[in-house]
Amino acid sequence: MKLSEFLENIKSTQEEVVYYCCNHLLSKKYNITEDSVDNELLKELFVNYENFTKALNDSAGVIYKKYEAELNDVYKSICKTFNEDSDNVYLFNYRLARVQNQEPRQFLDIEDKDTQETVIQKFEDKINTILESKYYKENEDKLSPNLIIPQRTLELIKSAAGLY
Repeated sequence: MKLSEFLENIKSTQEEVVYYCCNHLLSKKYNITEDSVDNELLKELFVNYENFTKALNDSAGVIYKKYEAELNDVYKSICKTFNEDSDNVYLFNYRLARVQNQEPRQFLDIEDKDTQETVIQKFEDKINTILESKYYKENEDKLSPNLIIPQRTLELIKSAAGLY
């Protein structure tokens, strides 16, 4: 598919922020006016959450300030464009990477109790977001072992910090 056609379609069917993000992401890798990309590659560029967020990291300020939008909302819109569920393996893996291998010490070394409590709550919220996700629930049997250590780490942190 010609990238210019893809972007015209996005421009006419999506919000301006979605068009901005697609244009920004594609212009980093391609000549938009001349290049064509296979639909599967195009889909991989946008639906793979980690690639998507990395590619748009430098424009996060514009997305938030100018468009008053959240990257997650843009991601959901783009996934709909490709007929993909936004609660998918890519998003699961991205979220999982942010809760795995957390060292209890980094939480327990926070001296200010209010700050410590807030940071621990955010960690718990990240775990709960995974546990409540559609993708996780549909694949719980095979995915639950991935969350044993993060959940036990959370229990340890909360216990050591006196939050139980």
